[in-house]
Amino acid sequence: MRRYLNVMRSGLLAVGLIAMPQFAAADSYPTRPIKLLVGFAAGGATDTTFRKLGELAAKDLGQPIIVENRPGAGATLAPSTMAKTEAPDGYTIAAATAGLLRYPYMQKVDWNPIKDFTWITGLGGYTFVLAVNADSPLKTTADLVAYARKNPESLTVATAGAGTTMHLLAEALAGMAGVKITHVGYKGSSEAVTAILGGHTMATVDAIGTILPYVESGKMRVLLSFDPQPVASLPGVPTAKSLGYDLVYPAPYGLVGPKGMPPAVVDRLYKAFKTAADSDEYKKLLVTLGQTPWQKAPADYQKWAGEFYVSERSLVERAKLLRQP
Repeated sequence: MRRYLNVMRSGLLAVGLIAMPQFAAADSYPTRPIKLLVGFAAGGATDTTFRKLGELAAKDLGQPIIVENRPGAGATLAPSTMAKTEAPDGYTIAAATAGLLRYPYMQKVDWNPIKDFTWITGLGGYTFVLAVNADSPLKTTADLVAYARKNPESLTVATAGAGTTMHLLAEALAGMAGVKITHVGYKGSSEAVTAILGGHTMATVDAIGTILPYVESGKMRVLLSFDPQPVASLPGVPTAKSLGYDLVYPAPYGLVGPKGMPPAVVDRLYKAFKTAADSDEYKKLLVTLGQTPWQKAPADYQKWAGEFYVSERSLVERAKLLRQP
């Protein structure tokens, strides 16, 4: 009996010695810089947003947050690569946009948008708009649709890449209007805007934060927004729904990590990024970019992700981009 108890004590001690460094690591996290992957090119609204959030959260965490841009695969290359290759220790995290919960409907993937990620926190939401060069003869959405009907597939629409929310909104709007467009995908929003300003493409769908500076400088004109209500910063601009298109799409964004992250590390990141999102500096940026506050704690964020994943199939179907089995 005594020998049995000694064996048990030894076993428990061994387990404790193994577990203690893990708990200690979680308690002391972070002890080195954190890498934040962003699935869009530098210079766009998403990049600007997460660089500011990273800068502010780093102050709370006591370690720098280094942003790396990895555009591609409908903005899912960054988080999906992270999920497959990085340890769930909190030292590599990624920006999560709506495309993460949509891309598997469009392309065959080797990752699961829900099970392969730790959903850390929801942080904000985008307003998307349809815009043209200020010199364009297309003054309204009706003009744009009329042109597309008269010139099938001649209307070129630039976005931040194939499979992004911008791409799907462009295709869904075209489908509802009964016209065909030619989508031109770039590596990021800055390239798409450059194409519009240079006259290489005729229209673009993008986040208002990317477009607004050019509207204010008189270089671009917004034809409609995809918000449920008119946008205060764009007086006189109609919504898609007010024009008869049942297309309302405010797209939230947040932060994810690889599956299996320790709860203490998730909570530490959540609190740091919540502090960042609650700051006056970030709220000012939201106004500048035309974005909206949208915060979710880890459990609520994961619940939302599961529900949003189911609903995204309908947008992919409307855009006629649903992959074949």
